[in-house]
Amino acid sequence: MVFQNNGKSSEVDMNQLEQKLRKAKRDVERAGTKKREQSAQVYNLIGNFWRIKGNTHNSIECFRKALSISPEDPDILLNLARVLFNLQYLDDAIFLARRSLQLQPSGQNSWLQHYTLGEILKSYGHLQEAAIHFHNALEQNPGFQPAKSHLRDLDTEPAPSVTHLTLLIILFLVVGVLFGVITSVETSFQDSALGDGSKIQQRHFNRAMAMRSIKLGINPRICRLRKINS
Repeated sequence: MVFQNNGKSSEVDMNQLEQKLRKAKRDVERAGTKKREQSAQVYNLIGNFWRIKGNTHNSIECFRKALSISPEDPDILLNLARVLFNLQYLDDAIFLARRSLQLQPSGQNSWLQHYTLGEILKSYGHLQEAAIHFHNALEQNPGFQPAKSHLRDLDTEPAPSVTHLTLLIILFLVVGVLFGVITSVETSFQDSALGDGSKIQQRHFNRAMAMRSIKLGINPRICRLRKINS
């Protein structure tokens, strides 16, 4: 919507606009179903008015009222998508923006649909798809600076999804290698301890057997001779 000051403040223009919209609303309500299509556009304008004023609740209600009358109007769908995007309802916003783009007549410019989808997808983190929509918006509206600004931001940002996935894979590999090394070291220590224990037991066992066989092999006469000599 374009507001002309005519030498007066923008607040006066907004007040005048509000009065005109209220009158238009009364007119379409009196007409009932006779001006059904016109009433959808009136509610769409009122929704935009409340969006500019910052009253999101009234804005959403007006857009919903307009969609109940004309559910396939691409402009109304896009306006509601932008309000929901500002509220960070990204799933609903992207659905409505895509639907608006699908319903936009092929002969009409759809740069605003592409730009809105680019903004939502960028917030989602889908940077490549967002860049495609920003480029499409600039093809249809080459001088639109906000789309250029978003593309500059995307050129300087790394691809977080690829970077995070790579770091996650490396982390899992490092943990796996460390776990394998620790397990093998513990197994080696256990095997070494068991081996030393069996050797000690075997050594004691052989010594006892040797002493027993020596004692059994001594001649009693030699023992008596040793006692006499001593």
